[in-house]
Amino acid sequence: MMTPNGRQVSVERRAEGLAAAARTDRSALLALAEPIAARGEVTVEVAPEPRTVMTVLETPIGQQCLTEVVVTTAAVTVAGTRGWGCVLGWDAEAALAAALADAADPAGADRLAEAALRAEEHDRGARVAQVRTTRMEVA
Repeated sequence: MMTPNGRQVSVERRAEGLAAAARTDRSALLALAEPIAARGEVTVEVAPEPRTVMTVLETPIGQQCLTEVVVTTAAVTVAGTRGWGCVLGWDAEAALAAALADAADPAGADRLAEAALRAEEHDRGARVAQVRTTRMEVA
């Protein structure tokens, strides 16, 4: 799958986008995975489980470790193809859905991932625009 600017979607970008889909359009992520799960050729290699990862903040003086966050990861094999999913927070269903989509429907996963990443970017832009209009009066 190609991004709108013509680049190939990387494994990392797909994973990031499916995690974004769990936040922005969870129902679409679950709908993508439902028919895959119904096929019956699914082996859950690593059941959804919580983990923690360090959040790193880029600053003018370099990377700074900000805090740990909880994520849920899962790994599956569908018809011999492995898939992996990781979502923010404790969400076993979305992590499993992301892993299923990664394994069995890469094109659908890429479309959903790109749409979710664009939606998050749009939301970020809207928040930045709101902040720009904020004025503070100093007494």
